[in-house]
Amino acid sequence: MSNNRERNEEGQYVGTLTDDNVLAVLRDAEDPVLSAKEVSERMDCSAEAARQRLHDLKDSGMVKTKTVGARARIWWLVES
Repeated sequence: MSNNRERNEEGQYVGTLTDDNVLAVLRDAEDPVLSAKEVSERMDCSAEAARQRLHDLKDSGMVKTKTVGARARIWWLVES
């Protein structure tokens, strides 16, 4: 993560990890599936923050996920 994140007038970081932004990352990816780490690298956020947002999107039916291997999980868009 870089330290070049935008801040608001109160000095708080401006959120870029929105549902729409995460969905755009998945939609624009060359690969059909991404890990939370890959999403986090594209969003300039922590893997945990990306993972939490991805779980929220899964709960709302917008993405699907699958465990692959011992600890890896992949994420992809639900077909519309």
